[in-house]
Amino acid sequence: MFEIGIYVLCGILSGLFSGMLGIGGGLVVVPLLLIIFEANAQIPPHHIMHIIVATSLSASIFTSFSSAIAQTKHKAVMWDIVKIMSPFIILGTIFGASLSPYFSSTFMRWILIFFLVSVGTQILFDLSPKKSQKEFSNTFYRISAFIIGMFSSFVGLAGGSIFVPFLKYTLGNMHKAIGTSTALAWSLAISGGIGYIIAGYNVTDLPKDTLGYIHIPALICIAVASMIVAPLGVKLSHALPINVLKKTFAILLFASAIRTFMGIIH
Repeated sequence: MFEIGIYVLCGILSGLFSGMLGIGGGLVVVPLLLIIFEANAQIPPHHIMHIIVATSLSASIFTSFSSAIAQTKHKAVMWDIVKIMSPFIILGTIFGASLSPYFSSTFMRWILIFFLVSVGTQILFDLSPKKSQKEFSNTFYRISAFIIGMFSSFVGLAGGSIFVPFLKYTLGNMHKAIGTSTALAWSLAISGGIGYIIAGYNVTDLPKDTLGYIHIPALICIAVASMIVAPLGVKLSHALPINVLKKTFAILLFASAIRTFMGIIH
């Protein structure tokens, strides 16, 4: 029962920060699950990061889908970009998930540290790319989609923290960048979830409550709680000082990176 409460707390925090800051809930879920699963004797240490990544991506299926519907109603999704990028996001994500069993949990933690520090720095110093002056080809979008999908599959994030600045740079419109990102994130999340089910299907030493690498109890609790709380996060974003929230969240990301690093050296 205690673990269920912790999973629900993960979902609540994920929904709040996702709604307040427009970032993917995986930035909250992954570091918290790392702490929880390290204390779970039923999970072999060499599988911890794989289970975390798979569970975080799968939870993002529900939140990104609901966000994409809302953004579509506001006409903020550029579906021509989605149609170009989605197939290659799916290919990149499945490819990355299929490679994950060959990478150690320590290697995946180093990738997570790099990502937490990068995003924390971006948020803390409000680093945002300006609109490029050149037009981008469909080939550029496809190659970028494959790389983003593959990288995201290693850290358990649905790509919002990468998609938004990338699309702002190519499209020049922040609202459309965020809206289009939600639709792209859904294809990344669902393909990542499927990829990790396949990758972990024949792994024999996983806990009984997993489907492939996906931890089912954690997935259900996080998905339900985050979807319920996310609208509250949106309301709070209009009531609280956004700059203070961003700086606080950036500090939490740096703290999570340090915590992950300490776990490696110990």
